[in-house]
Amino acid sequence: MDDVADPTSFDRFAAEYDRFVSLLPGQHSAWVTGLGVRGERAIDVGCGSGHAAERLADDFDQVLGVDLSEPMIAIARERRSRPNLEYRVADLFEVDDEGFDLVYSHTVLHHLPDYRAGLEQLKSLVRPGGTVALIDNVCDLYPTPPRRVYTWGAVRGFPAEIRRVGLRDAWFELRFWHSKPWLEHLLSDRYLSRAQFREIYDTVFPGAEYDDLGFALAMRWRTSAVDDPGSFRRYS
Repeated sequence: MDDVADPTSFDRFAAEYDRFVSLLPGQHSAWVTGLGVRGERAIDVGCGSGHAAERLADDFDQVLGVDLSEPMIAIARERRSRPNLEYRVADLFEVDDEGFDLVYSHTVLHHLPDYRAGLEQLKSLVRPGGTVALIDNVCDLYPTPPRRVYTWGAVRGFPAEIRRVGLRDAWFELRFWHSKPWLEHLLSDRYLSRAQFREIYDTVFPGAEYDDLGFALAMRWRTSAVDDPGSFRRYS
C-alpha cells in the first residue's frame, strides 16, 4: 500500500481523540474481549491511549500496550495505569518480545507501507496455542472514503448522539468529525476492500475466521499448541 497515513499524526490531537474514544464505550475492546481469550500475556499493538489495553488487563496477568505516539502513551499512563499493564512507545517492527497468549491490534495496519510485513510481524509474537486477533478498516467502494462520508454522517447522527451522550458531548463529537487535523488524517488513509482483506490475511493466517463489523473486518486465528509456526487450528 502506498501513500498511507502517518500514524504519528495522532500526536496533534491525542487529547481530543482520547475523549472521542471515551464517548464510544466498547468500540476498541468489545469484539476482542468477547472472544473469551485469557492467559498470562497479551499485547495491544497501536494501543493509543490505552482503552483496550486497560480492558485486557482484567483477563491477563501481564499486558503490553505499544504505540508510536508519545502523547497517546502519556495519556494512557496517566489515565489507564494498572500494576499488570506496561505502556511502551515503539514501532511495531521494534517489538521483539515473544510468547504472547493474545496478539491484538485495532485499525493500525492500514497505516503501514507494507501491510503483509505487518501481519507477519504480528504473527511472530504469538506463542504456540495463542491467538492473533486483528481489526482493520475496510471500504469496498473506494480506498479512501471522501470527506462527506465523515462530515455528513456526523451531521445525520447528531440527534441520536444528543440522546445517547447529551448535547455537550454530542457537540464535541460533531466538531471533532469536522476538525481539520482529524479529517486530514482520515483523508490520508487507504483501506483494503473486504475481498483484498481476506485474500492477504488468508495467505498469512491460513484457516482464519472473520467477523464483519461494518466499518471494519475482524480476524481471529489461533496457533496449534505444538511449537510449529506453520501449523494452525480454527478458533472455537
